[in-house]
Amino acid sequence: MVSLRKTAFISLLLLLCLWLFCPFAQAEETAAPTPMPTPAATPAPADVPGFVPATPAPFLNLRRSLLPTDRDRFFDKRTGQYVIFGYFDEDEGGAFYPCGEDGSVAYGTEPLRLGDFLVSPYAPETPPKKDGDRWLTVFQGSQSVVCFRAEEGDWVVERIMICSAADEKHTTPPGLHYIYSKYDYKAMTRMNGIMVYAQYACRFRGHYLFHTVPIGGDSNRRYQKYGKKQMLIEEYEKLGQPASHGCVRLLVGDAYWVYQNCKRGTKVQVVKDAGPTPPAAPALIYREPYMNADHTLGWDPTDPDKENPYREVYPEWFE
Repeated sequence: MVSLRKTAFISLLLLLCLWLFCPFAQAEETAAPTPMPTPAATPAPADVPGFVPATPAPFLNLRRSLLPTDRDRFFDKRTGQYVIFGYFDEDEGGAFYPCGEDGSVAYGTEPLRLGDFLVSPYAPETPPKKDGDRWLTVFQGSQSVVCFRAEEGDWVVERIMICSAADEKHTTPPGLHYIYSKYDYKAMTRMNGIMVYAQYACRFRGHYLFHTVPIGGDSNRRYQKYGKKQMLIEEYEKLGQPASHGCVRLLVGDAYWVYQNCKRGTKVQVVKDAGPTPPAAPALIYREPYMNADHTLGWDPTDPDKENPYREVYPEWFE
């Protein structure tokens, strides 16, 4: 009898252990997780005024893609969004802000870049014929070239380039011209008794062209693959100053861009006025393999050639 009781007690103990430790033996349901509350929008501090709509100043030349609608709003055709002009703090001046359908602007909304809604003060006065057209303006006062691109009926600044136009002994002809022929590589003129060459030349009037800084060096300069390593260092250092015989010198990267993107028939306007300040030319490295030992001939840092040793120095030019 004792043995039977002992066996029954052990069996009961084993069943209890199974119930406690085996997950399949438990019949309890897992409770559903409690959902996190949705955070409330940050209210404006009591001492901060709300958004005040305003009328853009008359001197702001708004782009044609900005269409006025109701509730002081504008519809931006470029982005497909509604914007409104105004301010939170009058002392900071007005700006464009994204807004709701009712014209409201939420507290903490960042203003949009004003320049995205304005026509550049340097833009051509002649309206574009169709979107996608380009127009090049040479500003001799700032030694800069600006490429404008037609977008939604307006001229938009696409690229600003440093240049060297005519020096005091020569002239870059003012007026309106157009690109009508292009050359990968071209003999240009004689300098210091030798014929110099240039890459990516675009002719816009007579013997006046956009082209790179002149190439000199040995007789192999007649061939582009050798000539591009023999740019005249002294002439590169003059970029941003009047220095040419009348042509418009550019960085190789910029000349190549114009050559690739500005088709024959692209308008070219040359003015004596100053335009936007161009980016500086990349600094040269005065040692081999970037230039020769006597620092007279070398690579343009922006040349897209895969052998250009500057590729790792200025990767932004090769993206």
